[in-house]
Amino acid sequence: TATTATTATTATTTIAGLQSYSSSCTALQEQQQPQDGEQEQPSDANDHDHDNGNQQNPTEDKEPIVQSTVTMDDGGSDLTDRFKYKVQALMGNFNPTGEDDERQDGNILNAMMKFPVRYTFNIVGRTEGDDAIQEIYVEDVKRTVLETSGDSDGLMCHVTPRGKNFVKLQCEVTVHSSQMINQIYEDLDKLERTKMRF
Repeated sequence: TATTATTATTATTTIAGLQSYSSSCTALQEQQQPQDGEQEQPSDANDHDHDNGNQQNPTEDKEPIVQSTVTMDDGGSDLTDRFKYKVQALMGNFNPTGEDDERQDGNILNAMMKFPVRYTFNIVGRTEGDDAIQEIYVEDVKRTVLETSGDSDGLMCHVTPRGKNFVKLQCEVTVHSSQMINQIYEDLDKLERTKMRF
């Protein structure tokens, strides 16, 4: 009948497909087998040496870790002062000696400077645009700086107008301690026309 013929045809096709698949698997296995005269390579390239019975330590060939140190030579350096101060601060070169708390003044200056040293005081005062008032204020600033420093021969002051109503002074003198610097700043701040000092 037609049904029997169809079933026979399907079975024949299935058997032919299975035979073809089996032949393909056999050919693939033959290709993967090593040829005559060839030796199969070891699968593990990191096998230990069993002849001498010693095992290699993988850390023996590594170089030891060396901690780096930071040094700085200012001779001939073109680095900015701000950068050099920052590096030295990070290295701990400015750590104050002795007592160090919020009641102590001048610890940073003592660490950064070697006294005696030339120091510049910057002062801004209000002069109301009056030349006479400006002249008086400049003399008051000079007198205040000299009263503590005593450096009458080495005092150098540069006066720069700041707009119409203000004047800036840069006074350079020789100072002998951080306490002297702080005292001069305090005295300059007491001047009536002083608005800024740094």
